[in-house]
Amino acid sequence: MKYLRWLSIGVALALCLALVAPMNADAASQSASQAKSRKSGMEAKSHSAQKSKKVSARKNRAVSSKDRHSHKKQARNTKSKKQRKAADLRQQADSREIWLKRAQGSELLTGKASWYGRDFHGGVTASGVDYDMYTFTAAHRTLPMGTVVKVTDQHNGKSVMVCVTDRGPYVHGRIIDLSYAAAQQLDLSKRGVGKVNLEVVSDESGTPLRADLAYYVRYSAGAGHEKVGPFRAFADAAAMHEALRQAHPEAEVVLDSSR
Repeated sequence: MKYLRWLSIGVALALCLALVAPMNADAASQSASQAKSRKSGMEAKSHSAQKSKKVSARKNRAVSSKDRHSHKKQARNTKSKKQRKAADLRQQADSREIWLKRAQGSELLTGKASWYGRDFHGGVTASGVDYDMYTFTAAHRTLPMGTVVKVTDQHNGKSVMVCVTDRGPYVHGRIIDLSYAAAQQLDLSKRGVGKVNLEVVSDESGTPLRADLAYYVRYSAGAGHEKVGPFRAFADAAAMHEALRQAHPEAEVVLDSSR
């Protein structure tokens, strides 16, 4: 009986060991599997992070490249604008020299004149001065602002002197755009467009090109004409002209000998 009891105890221990061994194996296997899964997950995260960094780097390079392209394009545009502006200034300077040379040679320029009136009254001109249709001004494409031009109508021989304060006209064949007051003095306000001769009589300050000439304001008085002057600046003559026109609507600014 004693041997049988020890034998049964030994068999029980053997069975316990046999049951525990698979459980340990399963636990070890599960632990290994979990470790492998964690390693795989970490590798996947690492790969994903590296991929994300690469994508981000490519995007940054693309944005940087785009910025560089944009900066280069802006620099080219700025350079191009400066070049165009410099070319325009050279062209204006050349035009001014040509016009003044022609003016000093008493060369008459022929073309069509038009006028602009109420629709533009009070608007800003290219010179920065508000347009006044009742003053004696004009628009020209190239003459320097402040230049005084004598305009003579070929149809009736009437003349008027105007100061360039604006740019235009931009219609083919027209060389000057007169104010309403100037057009009235030429009887051009009803015709709209007329053929005229232009003679540049001053530099851009309004001073006569010829030192022996000056501006006068001429008006009718009794049986003849009276003149007020001389004025070396067109602006001074224009101011006197405005004052006299209230009593003498026919008053006009003329050039005459300063002696």
